[in-house]
Amino acid sequence: RKKEKQMTGWNLQQLWQRIKVLIQPTERAEHDRRVNNMSIRKVVAGLLITAGIAIMAVPFFWRATGEKQTEQLISEFEQTLEDDYDEETDVEEEQTSISKEDEAILKEGGVIGIIEIPSIDIRYPVIEGTGVDVLNAGIGHMPETAGIGESGNCVLCGHNGSRYGTFFTPLNQISIGDDVTIIDKNGQTHIYEVTGTEVVNPYANSIKTQGEEKELTLFTCSQKGTMRFVVRCRYKEAVVDE
Repeated sequence: RKKEKQMTGWNLQQLWQRIKVLIQPTERAEHDRRVNNMSIRKVVAGLLITAGIAIMAVPFFWRATGEKQTEQLISEFEQTLEDDYDEETDVEEEQTSISKEDEAILKEGGVIGIIEIPSIDIRYPVIEGTGVDVLNAGIGHMPETAGIGESGNCVLCGHNGSRYGTFFTPLNQISIGDDVTIIDKNGQTHIYEVTGTEVVNPYANSIKTQGEEKELTLFTCSQKGTMRFVVRCRYKEAVVDE
C-alpha cells in the first residue's frame, strides 16, 4: 500500500507537470497579447497627441503668415514714401524686394495708405479694393467711395475674426472722440475724429452715402456676420511730415 501511495503521488506530480506545460504557453500568449495591446495604445495615444498639437498649431500658422504679409506691405509702402522723397531730393536709395503675393496685391489695386487707431491698437495697410486677397492682407477701400482726405465719404472695411490677423476685430471697442489717422501715398497724414457708431444690416447702402464734407466710414461684420458694425468719423486736419 505504501508503494501504491508513492506511485499515486508520483502520478499526480507528473500530471501536474504536464498540466503546467500545457498552461504555460497560454499564459505566455496572454502576457504577449497584453504587452502588444499596451504598445498599440501608446502608439495611438502618441498619434492623437501629435494630431492635437498639429491642429492647435494651424491657427497660429495662419495668423503668423497673415501678420508677416501685413508687415511686409507696410514696410514696402513706407519704403515707397522714402523712395519718392529721395527722388525729389536726388538721393538714390536701394529698392526693397517685393514678394510675389505682395506684387499681385499691388497690381490689383495697390496699397494706398496706412491706417492707425492707437486707442484700439490697430495699424494696417489700406489697399484699394475689397477682394478676398485684399481683405486677407489689410483694410480694403471701396473704390466707388471718396479717396483718403478727399471731399465725400471715404469707406474702409476690414475682417472681424480672421485667421490671418486682427484687422477690424476690436473696432467695436472704439470710443467717440478717438482719432483715426491715415497716411496717404503722398506721405500726408489725415486725422479723423470718431463721431458715432451704429449697427446696420448687411445691405444698408447708407454706409456708402456721399456728401460734400470730408468723412470717413469704417465697418466690419457683427453678430456672426448677420449685421455690420459701423464707425462714423469727421475730418479734423492734415499733417505733412517734413
